[in-house]
Formats: sequence, C-alpha cells, structure tokens
Amino acid sequence: MPALNNSTRRLIFHGRALYGIFNAHDGKCSLSIVDSKMKTAWRIPYPTLGRLAGIRTAVESILGLFRDIVKSVYLVLIQILTRLAYVERKLPSSISMWARLDVIPRAPHHERHRLSLGRNSLIEASCVICTWHGDVILKDRASIGIGSIVMGPVLIGENSACSQNCFISGQSHLYEDISKKFLRQGFKTEKVVIGKNVWIGASSVILPGVKIGDNSIIGAGSTIIEDVPSYSVAVGNPAKIIRKYNFQTKQWERV
Repeated sequence: MPALNNSTRRLIFHGRALYGIFNAHDGKCSLSIVDSKMKTAWRIPYPTLGRLAGIRTAVESILGLFRDIVKSVYLVLIQILTRLAYVERKLPSSISMWARLDVIPRAPHHERHRLSLGRNSLIEASCVICTWHGDVILKDRASIGIGSIVMGPVLIGENSACSQNCFISGQSHLYEDISKKFLRQGFKTEKVVIGKNVWIGASSVILPGVKIGDNSIIGAGSTIIEDVPSYSVAVGNPAKIIRKYNFQTKQWERV
C-alpha cells in the first residue's frame, strides 16, 4: 500500500482501492492512479490536468453565475410582490425601488407583521426594512435615509427623519443558554418608539426598547441605549443628554 501523505488521495472504484498520487520530477508534474500493489492504472500528464481543472473552473463559474441570475430575478419579483400586496401606504408616499423590504413571512406559520407608510413618508435607496419580528410604522411625513436598516417593531412619528446609514432595531438575539448556538436561541423584541419631529443624525444606532421623545435631536454616530426625553439633544457612544430646551428662556441650554 502506498504511503499516505498530503499529495495522496484514496478512492474506491468497483470495489478496488485506488490511490491518487501527485508527482513532481525534473520540473514535470503528473497524477498517477495506482492500486494497493503500486500498479499504475492511469497516468495523467500535467497539461491535461491543467485543461481539466480549467474546464471544471469554467463550468463552476457558469453555474455560479446562473445561480446568481436566478436568485436576482427571484428577489426582484419578491420585492415587486411585496410593494403590491404587503405594504400599507397612504398616497403620496414613496419607497425607492432600490430599497429591500423583508415583509413577506419566511414561513406560512409565521405571524405576519405590517409595514405601514403615512402620507408623504419616504424610504430611500439601499434601505433594508424588516418586519419578520414586528411592525414597522412610519407616520405622516416620516423618512428613512439612504442605507439605513430598520428592524421591527419600530414606530417613527410624524415629521421625524432618520439620516443616512442609521440602524434602528426592536429585536435582539437571545444568548443566555450557552448550551445552544446563538442563532438557535431565538429573539426577544422590545418596541422602539421615535416621537414627532425627531432628527436622527447619520450612522446612529438605536437599540431595542428605546423611546425618543418629541422634538429631540440625536447627534451623528450616536448609540442610544436608553430613553431620550422630549426636547433634548443626545450625542455620543453611549449617548448622553447635552442640551435641553428651556421653555422659560426659549433657549437650548447645556445640561
């Protein structure tokens, strides 16, 4: 029996144990197929191996491209169906064709949640909106900026705006049971509520269960882990309140 090493592979052919051995000698390479008695059954020169490998690579590339095309067409059809049958909207409201809507339940037995848009609300390009675990509701004139991700349950109030690349999630993975993989432990949901006339700066993160009061401002790049009162300015990671509106002086004052 030949010595087994990194260049040796064993296979069974019609009940006969065969071994593939890669040979390199005097700058020439070949593949020999031998049996347990070291009798050569086949010898394939390196140029032939190269051509076979090239053919295999080409076939795999073509099949991969075909799979990508089929998947892309499928996703486009799903997005069209979602917009026609699964979105509640009041006109005029706008959803970019380049936004991804994960609204259709992943399985027939899963609960269906809503994506609802009020009048003049807007979801811009490259956004991802997911309602698999809770409703996503935009009130009148609410907007979600380019590249943002919103995972329900989330409520965005009237005249509120999320800038580019924000992440707003009302769900999080469970992790307490260390005997199970994280992805098999399910989710917990805590609704995110964004009040009226709120401005959320670019690249901000809003975590589950947070409530942001009316007329508040979230600075760019902030991470919101707890509630923000009305008429407040919060910035930082984690965010802290740095200003509040004083109704007596009618000024935004430092805290």
